[in-house]
Parts: sequence; structure tokens; C-alpha cells
Amino acid sequence: MPRQLVVKSQFHRAYQRLPEASQCLVDLALKKFAPYLQTDEAGMGLGIKHLGRRTYEFRAGLALRVICVLDKEQVVLALIGTHDEVRRYLKRL
Repeated sequence: MPRQLVVKSQFHRAYQRLPEASQCLVDLALKKFAPYLQTDEAGMGLGIKHLGRRTYEFRAGLALRVICVLDKEQVVLALIGTHDEVRRYLKRL
């Protein structure tokens, strides 16, 4: 059964603050990520990396990363940020 996609308000606010070009990169990365929700198999170039426990990241361009938390029923999009912002986020977990 496919997982439900949940977007946290923090993720949505960060997306709205991005320049249009960066929003397009995030949109493309999310389109590549969508099949993963169905099959649990990542496509080439997405760069999914396990960060610990249920937390994963994938790239949306060279500088931007998307953090998501997976469980059996849902995928939570938690953060869009740079490498340093991801590190700060992980320290707070």
C-alpha cells in the first residue's frame, strides 16, 4: 500500500521563501521521489541518504536538501535546507 505524503508547515514555509528557480528544483526532486512512495526503490540521481532512525534526505540541486521521515503509513516532508541547516535540524532530534 502506498504511503501518505504529509507536508509539515515548516517545510511549506521554507519552500515559499525559496527563489522560483530553487522551487523548481525542489518540485523536480519531489517528482523523482514520488515513485519511491509506491515501490520503496529510489531512482537514479535522487541521492537518498539514510541519516538515522527513520530520517532520510535527498537532494534538490547542489545546495538544497529535503529531509523526510518515513514510517509504514506515511512520509513526512520535514525540512528544506542547506547542509548546515540539515545538521542543525538533526541535532534537535
